[in-house]
Amino acid sequence: MLDNLILLAAATAEAGHSAAEAGQESGISALAHQFGIEWKIILAQAINFCFVAFLLWKFAFKPVMATLDERQRRIAEGLQFAEESKTQLAETERRQAEVLREANTKAQEILHETREKARQFEDKMKAETSVQIEDMRKRAEDANELEREKMLQEVRSEIARLVVMTSGKVLQRELADDEKARLDKAAAREIAQLN
Repeated sequence: MLDNLILLAAATAEAGHSAAEAGQESGISALAHQFGIEWKIILAQAINFCFVAFLLWKFAFKPVMATLDERQRRIAEGLQFAEESKTQLAETERRQAEVLREANTKAQEILHETREKARQFEDKMKAETSVQIEDMRKRAEDANELEREKMLQEVRSEIARLVVMTSGKVLQRELADDEKARLDKAAAREIAQLN
C-alpha cells in the first residue's frame, strides 16, 4: 500500500511536470489516464460496493447485532437477577437476624420468668417448711409437756405411795384406805407446791 502511495505521489509529480511541459491535459485526468483509471468502471465498482454493503448490512450485520443485543439483554437480566438475589439475601439475613434477636429476647423473658417462678416456689416451699417445722416443734413441745406432766403425775403418785408406805411403817400399823387416800393427796399437794 505504501508502495502504491509512493508511486501515486511520483506519478502525480511527473504528470504535473509533463502537463506543464505538454500543456495538453489537466493533471488529474492525465494521471487517471496514465494509471488506466476509467470513471465508468469506478462508478460500477462503487454501485457494486454499495449493493454488497447493503446485503452484508441486511443479512449479516443486523442478525449479528440482534444476537449481540439479545446477549447484552440476557447479561443485563442476569446482572439484575444477581442484584435482586443479593438484595433478597440481604433482606433474608436481616429478617433472620431480627428473628434471632426476637427469639433471644423471648428466651431471656422465659428464663427470667422461670427464675422468678422458681424463686417464688422456693420462697413458698421455705414458708411451708418453716410452718411445718414450727408445727412439728410445737407438737413436740406439747408432747414433751404432756409426757413431763404424766411423768410428774406418776412420780407424785409414786412418792405419795412411798410416803404413805413409809409413814405406815413408821407408825407400825396398817392404814385404812381413807387415810391412805388422804395422805396421798396431801403428799401430792406438797410436792406440787415444791415444783
